[in-house]
Amino acid sequence: MKSTDVFSGPAVSMQQILLRREQRVLEQRAMLEEAGCSSLVSFTLNIPGPVKQSPALQMVFDAGKKQLSLLLAGHILKKRVTCADTGSELLLALDLVLLAVGEDRLVQLENSHPIGRLFDMDVLNREGLPLSRTAFAASRRRCLVCGQDAKLCARSSAHSPEVLQSCIASLLDGYFRDCAADRFASCACRALLYEVSVTPKPGLVDRSNSGSHSDMDFFSFLDSTSALTPWLREMFRTGWNHVHKEAAEMFSVLRLIGLQAEDAMLRATNGVNTHKGIIFSLCVFGGAYGKVSALSFPVQPALSDILSVCRTLGGCALSELPSLPGDTSGERCYLAYGTEGIRGEAARGFPSVMQIGLPALRRALQAGHSINDAAALALLALIGGVEDTNMIHRGGYELAQMRRAEANALSAADISTDTLSALDRQYIRENLSPGGCADLLTVSLLLLFLTG
Repeated sequence: MKSTDVFSGPAVSMQQILLRREQRVLEQRAMLEEAGCSSLVSFTLNIPGPVKQSPALQMVFDAGKKQLSLLLAGHILKKRVTCADTGSELLLALDLVLLAVGEDRLVQLENSHPIGRLFDMDVLNREGLPLSRTAFAASRRRCLVCGQDAKLCARSSAHSPEVLQSCIASLLDGYFRDCAADRFASCACRALLYEVSVTPKPGLVDRSNSGSHSDMDFFSFLDSTSALTPWLREMFRTGWNHVHKEAAEMFSVLRLIGLQAEDAMLRATNGVNTHKGIIFSLCVFGGAYGKVSALSFPVQPALSDILSVCRTLGGCALSELPSLPGDTSGERCYLAYGTEGIRGEAARGFPSVMQIGLPALRRALQAGHSINDAAALALLALIGGVEDTNMIHRGGYELAQMRRAEANALSAADISTDTLSALDRQYIRENLSPGGCADLLTVSLLLLFLTG
């Protein structure tokens, strides 16, 4: 993240800043009189230079405001928020004793929060007089650049505003990246858990049975998902950190993360392959999502841009795999992509998710189905619309095509759980498992959770 991404707002003069500071003092005294409170907290941001307000800085302010609301919940008598070019401000009138506010809560927040160094929180008594950090026996703030006493550096102008702003941009880059990575990992983990929990699913592991798989069960998937969760976060962080790198270089790092995630899966399941295919898909999507998020910050990334990067990364995967003898069924592409059995489909990214899985999922939810039933219907639509090489491998091409046509016909109707259960028993008898479509369902659920 560049300084220009953070400090993109209007510049204000020192006169404007001083005038606003005088106005804030008057507002603090007025609130103390109106609320009849024990103390008052004034929260602003500690931002050097003439730019005090921007979309990114507003996000920093909102993060501090949220933490203050959590820390002081139940003790807030009155709240006032002001957003201006001179910066956002929050006043909280409290019923807490002065020392309890400062020593036990606010100083700890400033010291422990990842971007707490940018929080400027003053505690005022009933007379409107501020209490300094030294009154709480708290250590002085440290300079962002050199780590020395921040006040001494400020008084001596030891560092230029440009240097300070560069440090702030670097600090915020890591903070916002990790927040977004946590959200991606949470949504991806949720999608993995929802996919295995959907019951019944033809030929697949669910809460009722192990489908056509004798070496795994529902708990195998829970163990595997738990082991994968930290790697899901790293997939996103890799995309963000390599935002300006070539696709091939980013893919090489993602591949290493995928291999480490696969190793974690195998160790958690005692050697059983529960998620190998989806690991690759999530590596590609997570890396693309991280890259586009970094490029579009602070605006939410566009799905079309994410899928465009997915196509590029998918192309890197295909270029590194040798052709297989008799590769007419798309087996090479299945090995590379992990989900779909058509080479062109994989090279283009996630078309079946966008064209089949996600629309079917949303239609079913809008029709009033539960998330379980909506996901089951989306899976059926995917089985009917995608050539799944796992089905071909297990049952042969003709049987796979027969079941695909059957699923396509059933997905057009509002089928019952009994029909799905009967289909599950049939797939088990025929040793069929639409594992590629299950991966596509996971990605469909992930997109649903990410986009709302």
